[in-house]
Amino acid sequence: MNYHFIIILFIINNFHITNIYAQSTIYNFNNICQIELPNKLELQSSELNTVISSSSQQGKKNIRVNSPVNRIVFQQKGLNEGVKAAFDLYCRVIIEHQQTNKYDPFYKYGEQVILDKDILTAVNDMAEENCRISGTPLIRLINVQPLKIKGFPVLYYSYKRKGWEGKKPPVIVNVYQIFNNLECIIITFSYREAEKERWKEIHNNIIKTFNFKHKY
Repeated sequence: MNYHFIIILFIINNFHITNIYAQSTIYNFNNICQIELPNKLELQSSELNTVISSSSQQGKKNIRVNSPVNRIVFQQKGLNEGVKAAFDLYCRVIIEHQQTNKYDPFYKYGEQVILDKDILTAVNDMAEENCRISGTPLIRLINVQPLKIKGFPVLYYSYKRKGWEGKKPPVIVNVYQIFNNLECIIITFSYREAEKERWKEIHNNIIKTFNFKHKY
């Protein structure tokens, strides 16, 4: 048996595993929820003051953030350092936390979002309002469906809007409203339609790695 070959193979495999781990970072948001995002993304420079600690978890970088406005924004890596190639791309992941009171709770853990006419109307209104605020007109609603992430009920919808000032390529926006009784995390993930393949892993990471710290 060629022991040198086995040792080399062991080193290569471990390097590959380490390299995979290095491709993503675990983010703990306001001690409310946790999500793992690929290192193709970075916190916007204005958000860096929300980082309160950095450690290692399961061989991956673990960053704790504490935002006083209950909102953090990620962008394509390289923008903070002014990397020219990063300005040719577009991706945003916005994570927001909302709370309600005990008299008007959201969906509870294990429940299912029920789509009805009122919800469909509300989704369309929210999409139009988001586009109005950003100055990027809505092109069309793409999808509305109930999901579950780790047992938490989710209202998911996506839409297509025009690019900035109508000069940039169209953008696909995906919104996940994840409910946990008296609190809700809203994850808004947007990218240029032409760059779908580059960013599609983020969809999977949201579904697979998001979790609330506590369930109610």
